Amino acid sequence: LVAPVAAPPPQCGLRSLRVGVSQLGLGYRSPEALEFRYCGGGCPAPPTLHALALRALGEGAAGNGPCCRPTRYEDAAFLDAELRWQRLPGLSAGACACLG
Repeated sequence: LVAPVAAPPPQCGLRSLRVGVSQLGLGYRSPEALEFRYCGGGCPAPPTLHALALRALGEGAAGNGPCCRPTRYEDAAFLDAELRWQRLPGLSAGACACLG
């Protein structure tokens, strides 16, 4: 029997969720929903001599590679429960990259 090969994790990139403003935990009451974007997915770790030596010593290389993080943020705006416009600077990710 041949063991199934695990699919590689999805690559680093923008993900989005439609969430109610009140769910964000920022103290705003509003019936509106926003498109909240964030960075997710895997980043390939470049093979370094340090990582190879750690792996050979049984220490592994977990947590030593680059992470998928925002490189740019975008604002969001919505009407609150009192019908006033609220602006949230830098709420969502605008672009992502493997950094670290």
